[in-house]
Amino acid sequence: MFDRERFARRLIALGASAGLAALLTAALEPYRLRIKHVRLSLPRGCDAIAGLRVAFLTDFHVGGPGPSSRTTIAALERIRTWRPHLVLLGGDYFDQGRWFETAAFDKLRGLGHVYAVLGNHDYRRGADTAAMIVRFLETHDVRVLRNQLVIVRPADFPGQVELLGLDDPYSGLHDARLACTPPGPSPRILLAHAPSVLDELPIGSADLALFGHTHWGQVRLSWSRHLNPLDAAWYLDKVRRKAHAQFQRGWFWTKGMLVYVSTGIGQTQLPLRLFAPPEAVLLEFDPAARDPRWPCDDPRYYVREAILDRTEGPR
Repeated sequence: MFDRERFARRLIALGASAGLAALLTAALEPYRLRIKHVRLSLPRGCDAIAGLRVAFLTDFHVGGPGPSSRTTIAALERIRTWRPHLVLLGGDYFDQGRWFETAAFDKLRGLGHVYAVLGNHDYRRGADTAAMIVRFLETHDVRVLRNQLVIVRPADFPGQVELLGLDDPYSGLHDARLACTPPGPSPRILLAHAPSVLDELPIGSADLALFGHTHWGQVRLSWSRHLNPLDAAWYLDKVRRKAHAQFQRGWFWTKGMLVYVSTGIGQTQLPLRLFAPPEAVLLEFDPAARDPRWPCDDPRYYVREAILDRTEGPR
């Protein structure tokens, strides 16, 4: 005879065990820095910049919950060993805009060509604090782009790229009109904090666009690449009455360009991550990265990823 009471007790025990395992995983995941190496081509080709190495890091949230500062230091140490030609930073350097003197970003000094944009947390305490964060980054050899288009010619690389840095779209400070200027013969990389700006960009405004902001939901209970109520970040947007960006995590193809949205480095609000580990992204341009098994409007046609290693566990 079926014992309903016994079955219910077992179901409750199973649910409690699963919840405890998920909580433990979420508490440990912020310590598991992922180094992601990406070989990629571009829709217009990348022969002119073959071999160019670009590091992309975003959403540091230094001073925030969990090991955000420690993970920032570890990520920058790994970036230095890779010796990139160009380093791009996607914003949210200090959690809640609480700027303070810190050694967490010291490894940026001497890296060479380092460019950055600001994020919504950098503006959270007003324009004066944002200006302090800009000055802080400049003392670390970082050039902050606030709605600017520049030509980058790495000293030890023969090619060049266009870099379009937009100010924070989440705060409404971006100038999308800059993207209306068609890219020149050199590949164009668009750098901005939040992927919500994609809705305003014209077709073909860049070859590659890099974003952060979403943390992939930070605590993620859905395998969809689009934010939904199973992600913690969905509720943060709701509280702030912000529209959810269409593109939330991973690689996308839209408007004739490749798009990547990173999980970021640190945490905000909660010292937890689940199925959204912190990461540093290493991009290497390689014409041979194309995979003809996929259609040309699929990012898998252009992108090949490998996880180099993870830094495991708290120390």
